[in-house]
Amino acid sequence: MQGTFSIVHDIPGRLRLIIPALYDKRDYIQIQDMFTSIRGIESVRIEPTIQSMTISYAKELINRKVILKFISLFFKQTRFDPLDNIMVNISPALRKNFLRSLVTGFLILIAYLNNTPGKVSSMLDYAVIISTAYTVLSHGENKFRHPDVITGIFSMLSMGAGNILQVAMVTWAVNVLELLNEAGKSKLVLRH
Repeated sequence: MQGTFSIVHDIPGRLRLIIPALYDKRDYIQIQDMFTSIRGIESVRIEPTIQSMTISYAKELINRKVILKFISLFFKQTRFDPLDNIMVNISPALRKNFLRSLVTGFLILIAYLNNTPGKVSSMLDYAVIISTAYTVLSHGENKFRHPDVITGIFSMLSMGAGNILQVAMVTWAVNVLELLNEAGKSKLVLRH
């Protein structure tokens, strides 16, 4: 629990904490709603300016130790805050597509670092092609009208099979842009 919060006041039925992670969090109402939904917690008040959280609770229903465990678990995940806006606010299917695309991007990077001019294609190169194709074809409904599929086809025709890593990289980049666009649209839908 150390480093996640510090206890300012602790009297039976009332706890006041300083939580540095509140600086990064902006969805205070959701945090309050989540904690007040826990049986025994009566109210939660957040003061973002001083990064403070005051919790009133029924000491006969929940004890201080359990509340601190919930606080610790919830705010430990804040290390991943840069990914919150992308990963938390989108659908699980789109999240899966992002993960798939991330793995493919990592494979492309390794293949590029391993690639030397004039070298015969290796198993890694074939794994990159298969991973890129799977990533591109695994999302969306009409596969042949997706920008990443069209890009892959035109790249292959214009660059040729000898530049297959470049084709994979261009296709993957368009796939990432498409996923970011879909994520932006889904965030707008979630807000309204």
